[in-house]
Amino acid sequence: MIKSIDNCGRECEVRCSPLKRGLGGFFHFLRKGEASVEPLIRQIRTIRFPLSSGFLAFWLSGFLTLLCALCLMVCFVVPAEGRGVGTSGSTALKIGIGARATGMGEASVAVVDDVSSIYWNPAGLFQIRDSQLSAMHIEWLDDIRYEWVGYAQPVASWATIAADVSYVSMGSIARTVESPTEGYEQDGTFSVSDLAGRLAIASKVYKGIIVGASFQILKSTVGFQDVTKEAIEDKTAQSTAINLGFLYNTPVPNLKVGCSFQNLGSQTEAFIKEKEPLPFGFRLGVGYETQVAGRKSEPVEGGEAVDPEPEKPIGTLIAAMDLALFADSSSGMRMGLEYRFGNGLAARGGYRTGTGLDFPSGLCGGGGYRTATYQFDYAFVPYGDVGNTHRISFTIGF
Repeated sequence: MIKSIDNCGRECEVRCSPLKRGLGGFFHFLRKGEASVEPLIRQIRTIRFPLSSGFLAFWLSGFLTLLCALCLMVCFVVPAEGRGVGTSGSTALKIGIGARATGMGEASVAVVDDVSSIYWNPAGLFQIRDSQLSAMHIEWLDDIRYEWVGYAQPVASWATIAADVSYVSMGSIARTVESPTEGYEQDGTFSVSDLAGRLAIASKVYKGIIVGASFQILKSTVGFQDVTKEAIEDKTAQSTAINLGFLYNTPVPNLKVGCSFQNLGSQTEAFIKEKEPLPFGFRLGVGYETQVAGRKSEPVEGGEAVDPEPEKPIGTLIAAMDLALFADSSSGMRMGLEYRFGNGLAARGGYRTGTGLDFPSGLCGGGGYRTATYQFDYAFVPYGDVGNTHRISFTIGF
């Protein structure tokens, strides 16, 4: 209640919202000076924003409308940018990190909650409660090897920071040149490697809404070995980009919605002259987690049934589905399941559409084992006649 003067000049009391009382205290402070600092602070502490159900519905509808608008924009922009498979550079950025997410068919943008979030959705880093160190090895196609290590550190209760480094080596490839007598001949070999690093941060900006971002630098090198017919130097290229991620814990318990924008940037240094675009990607997904309870049999004492024991969870089931849009390759859906047993074991499976491969090649799977301090994961991903890939990752918390 505050005092006011009505139209007849009489003093009366009227109701005032806490927000108006706080603003009134601010203007009173401007008039009276430092003597009113303490009353101002007390009034500011009483401010409560009008988070009624109507206000929340309006705010959330606006947020979802903005998210849908971004999705529509991406749907139109990606086909316009897309020029077919292999038209962008830095293809190592398209190789997913972490065996857990890959084993679920890459349906991870709404459920990833470990260090690998730095790749799939930086906002997921905020769900990490303890320091985490993770490493991964990939046996890729055609003798390609992928090594990755990442670290995440919660900062108080308002943010999580993370960093990672990855290295991709593609082995030695025969260098073929024209020959005046035999048409073509081999003159040495060359190798291609990529070295990338990221810095990321994630924080909660409002109830249930988390945002994250990462900055990444990628250096690609083409090295030449045993070349005799001409003098040729190693070639390098460099790219910089940012990744953005959003995660929303919906009012429905254990239901999450997430999206991420990957590789928003460009090549800053070209191998020769022409700069190549980065493999832009957009992911929008939903994930749901539920406890699976086992019903215990009713104990019997003296031939008479007594109250049954309460149900205890025997496992956790996680279901996820993503829409994945890419600028230089086919877009599609990513669907995955994970079941965690009560003893720490986990089984995973997933399916990817839009890969251009036959149906069996869209399947993938894996498993893992988790304790209170560490986690081990494995994933198997086939690519049809091209070959199969294997991922192994290990995470430790401390």
